[in-house]
Amino acid sequence: MNREDASILRAVDELHREMDPPPEDLSDRIMFALDLEQNLAAEVAELTEEPVLAGHRGASGSITFNCEAVTVMVSPRTALDKTIRVDGWIAPEGEYRVQVRLPEGDREAISNEHGRFAMEHLPAGEMVQFVLRASDQLQRGGVSAVVVTPAVRL
Repeated sequence: MNREDASILRAVDELHREMDPPPEDLSDRIMFALDLEQNLAAEVAELTEEPVLAGHRGASGSITFNCEAVTVMVSPRTALDKTIRVDGWIAPEGEYRVQVRLPEGDREAISNEHGRFAMEHLPAGEMVQFVLRASDQLQRGGVSAVVVTPAVRL
């Protein structure tokens, strides 16, 4: 390979980056897929409803995920300090350990007996993924032990 070949390859690379760049969240999607492979027992929920409003203080919308045994709805809201508060509800009702996977590290909460949970001070604009771990009682009732949502941007 000579200098002219290298120059042509750089030009083709630049053209591809300009005309068909990879999605901004490509690495997040790849990490999600790899993490699923590590935990094959997880049931994957579908994104069924996205927020209508986002990015404004006090704005609310909801994101709903469904799978065969569980539905989870989360409502992200921008706080005064520009972080995100998420209020969530899980059906069927019961206790779940809720993990929010973030690029800088995971956060956890426990839902109450009605399936309600909340998390504060989540970073705005980051890709997040929710992982729900059902209590033993819920699992005996047919709820999957682990449910994973697709990654979404808050």
